[in-house]
Parts: sequence; C-alpha cells; structure tokens
Amino acid sequence: MNNIKQKVLESLKWKKNSSISAERCGISEKEYVKIKKEILTERKKQRKKSRFFSKAAEQSQLVESIDLDKGEGKISGTFEYEPKSAEEIIQLLKIDTDKWRLSQYWNKQMGDHWRVSALITQIKNPEEKLFAELLKNWKPKSYKLPKVNLKDIKNNDPVCGVMSLQDIHFGKEGNDTIDKDFEDTIKYLIQKAAPVNYIERMYFVVGGDLINMDTFEGTTTSGTGLDNCMTATEAYIQAFDAMHWAINFIKAYCKELVIVYVPGNHDRLSSFHLVHALSKSIESDEITWDIKYEERKVHVWHNNFNAFEHGDKRSKNNPLIYASEYPKEWGATTNRTLFKGHIHTDRKVEYMTSNETAGFIEKTLPSLGKTDYYHYSNKYVGNRRSGKLEIQHPTMGNICELTYQAL
Repeated sequence: MNNIKQKVLESLKWKKNSSISAERCGISEKEYVKIKKEILTERKKQRKKSRFFSKAAEQSQLVESIDLDKGEGKISGTFEYEPKSAEEIIQLLKIDTDKWRLSQYWNKQMGDHWRVSALITQIKNPEEKLFAELLKNWKPKSYKLPKVNLKDIKNNDPVCGVMSLQDIHFGKEGNDTIDKDFEDTIKYLIQKAAPVNYIERMYFVVGGDLINMDTFEGTTTSGTGLDNCMTATEAYIQAFDAMHWAINFIKAYCKELVIVYVPGNHDRLSSFHLVHALSKSIESDEITWDIKYEERKVHVWHNNFNAFEHGDKRSKNNPLIYASEYPKEWGATTNRTLFKGHIHTDRKVEYMTSNETAGFIEKTLPSLGKTDYYHYSNKYVGNRRSGKLEIQHPTMGNICELTYQAL
C-alpha cells in the first residue's frame, strides 16, 4: 500500500469531511474521494468474502481422517463455490495451521456443487514454538544470598557434607509448592550444620528424578504416563530456579562445592540439559561441576569413599561392582557409602540405621515429593517427606546426620 493510500485509510478515523481530510493528506479533494471509494469497495468485498467462507464452512459437513502415528490426514467438504487458492482451502476446511500444514488439495465439480479435498501433514518440531515462548516469558527469580565469613566458625576441624535430595519430582501432581519445601529443607540443614562445622567440601546431588517428566507429552523418558500438575516447560523452569538458588546458597557456607549430576529414570534428558545450563550460568573457581552423563559416580574425600546413583537399577552385588569399577578409590579408603534414592523411602532394618557389608554402606534416602494418584492407588503411602545432610570426618567417616521433615 503506497503512502497516499495509507494516509487516506488513516483519515477515515478522523470523521472529517472530504475537503478537510484531503487538505491534511496533501492531495486534491477529487483524488481523495477516488482513493477513499477504492478503499471502501475493497473493504466491502473482503467482508462479503469473509461472510461467504464462514457460512460455507458451517454448512460444509466436513469429513476428517487423521493418522496420528504417521502425522498425516485428509479433510473433505462440499461447497457451492470453487476455491481458487491455498488460503481459501485452509479457511473453508478449517485447517489449524498451528498444528497442520496443507500439503496437497484438489477440487472436483459434482453437478451444482464442488467437492474439495486436502491432504494435511502434521507440523514437525512444535517444540520450537514452546521453547521460543519459554525464553520470551522466562523471568528468573532473584535472591539475596547470605554473606558468611567461614573464618568466624569456632570449630576448625574440617568436615565434608553430603546432601543428596533426589526424587523431588518438580511438576508431579500435588507438588505445586515443592519449591518452597525444597528451599526450607536446604536452609534448615545448612543453618544447623554450618555454625558448628567448618565445611571444607560439600557434595550436592542434582538429578535423580529432579523433574517428573521428560517429554512434552508429560511422560517419563521411556514413555510411561504420569500424573502432572504443570507442563514440561513449567516444571523445568521451577526446577532450574530452585537449583540455581540452592547452589548459590550452599556455596556461601562451604569452602568448596561439588555438584554431582545423577540421571534418574524419569528425566534422563531434561535433567542433563538443566544441570548443563546451571554450569554455564554460575561461575566460581570454588565450584566443581561433575556433570558427565554417568549412572554411577564416586568421589573421595580423605578416607571417605562416596558413591552416588539413582537406585532404579537394583543389584545385590553393589560392593563388588564399585570395588571393580573404582579399585584405586576403594583401596585408598575405609569409609565407603553409596547414596541412592528412587523408592522414596528412608530404608532401615529394625533398629539399625544402616546395614554394612564388606565395609560398604548403602543408604536409600527419603523424598520430599508428595503422593500422586499412582502411589495412592498402589498404597505407596505413609512415608515421611524429608531430606538429609550427612557430615563426615576426614578419618572417622560419618559423625552426624541431620534430618528435615517437611510437614
């Protein structure tokens, strides 16, 4: 549309006579009237065309045949008018262009009417639009972190902390406020441990079913259906904000922070993306990022052998497996512990808090996650929602275990 025509179009809003409007547009009154008449005629045709297609679509008796597995479909309808363009076909057949692409169409005259048919193809990678919307609307939380002078801690004996809060399941049904429970747990455990311990190193596990789902359809990595309270992107944002805050908060209370990524069976891909993004958004020489995709990991601090896994792959031979895969680390230590989750249970044997076999302790840690319909239906209920922090001595191993119980 040229500049003169655009000015005349805008002048219709002024509601002035032709003489005044023509003068403001810088053209003669005769030329103004001519252009105005063309614009009004075009509008009338457009409205008539729009009404026709709306009426035709309502009376068309559309027939749809969709193959979701192949991502293909066919739509047909009967009309009194032969469409002349792809745009008219889309309007007549009511094709949702956000989900489907018109790949082929044809018209056939049937006496006094036309049979209009179209082949449609499902638009690939709709995730791109979701990611674009995610990035556009994402407003990360800001936190005021505490300033802690580690030199003020009276107890100078260095200790190591291990915090493995697996199975949080951001996005799970009933877990709408899990971010607050998670934050309360971190604050309680750290603020109980830090005033009387010089935490030389802290191991903080990220992953292990951190997010409830791993696909846009709301399923696990393997495709198992789930009960969710939010979309995959919303759960990712909530989990990212919570982990971003936790890492910065914990670092203020320890000399060195080691982030250990452990994949879970719910979120193998999305949790890796999350921890990778965290490693790029937080820079510190005193934070070590162990984000390599491995299902079993071991870290040694003095005489302590700390192993981490999710726990979904069960085995009675765990001591032999870890001794075989990490022989140097195994031989150089005497305090050996495996931290795992998966079953949402603080596992104990009668009055014993652990069951040591061949100098190797397996700890199944509890979950902060709430009960969804699946666990309720199968009677997996009654477990206390809690988080734990273990404090280790350089030579004696575990000397303290703090627990926070979410109400």
